[in-house]
Amino acid sequence: MNIAVAKTYALSFCLGLFFVASAHAQQHDTWQPAVANQHYTIDYRERADKVLELRAELVVTAQLGSFLHLLEDVENISSWLARAEKATVLAQPDAHTHVVHTVFSGFFLVARRDMVTRSVWHQDPATKAVTITVENANNDYDIPTDGVRITNLAAEWQLFPLANGQLRITYQGYADPAGALLGLVARSAALEALKKTLARLPAALENHQRPYEGIVEP
Repeated sequence: MNIAVAKTYALSFCLGLFFVASAHAQQHDTWQPAVANQHYTIDYRERADKVLELRAELVVTAQLGSFLHLLEDVENISSWLARAEKATVLAQPDAHTHVVHTVFSGFFLVARRDMVTRSVWHQDPATKAVTITVENANNDYDIPTDGVRITNLAAEWQLFPLANGQLRITYQGYADPAGALLGLVARSAALEALKKTLARLPAALENHQRPYEGIVEP
């Protein structure tokens, strides 16, 4: 599997997995807790445009490179990343930037969704923290939709090295799935997808403990 293809597939899907519809519940100006257990935390808030935003955090025993290697393991991505169906690489402007068209499977009252995203990763040379940002790239590519097209989106993953070989992983993002989707259904789907992925991450990372080219381990 070409590394660019695998990396693009996974980086872009990291956002799409958590598609969140317009929230018709009470509007919140500050973060509200959704899940808090011994393994991870998830918070949410409603943006000014009525789109629900999520953030999450967990600590795992892993190298920085293990997360990027996991994202490239496209053959096993469905074992830890919820709702993956297929993805197509559109461009790789440089070694850190990838553009992809990703399709997400539908279920129950939720139709299939797709999106075109640009993902960029970089490492802070001082702290060794790695940041992965994802943004909409739909306007730059003429790609027929394979479901309901998601365009209002943004997300960021951050990997912070800790003591004793541990890694703090944080996620924050939003994506308005568009279409006729009830806010309660979309919110429930988004939270369930995020919970499943966070719960699977520690075991998945165990199989990818090795250096990654371009990443400096602490």
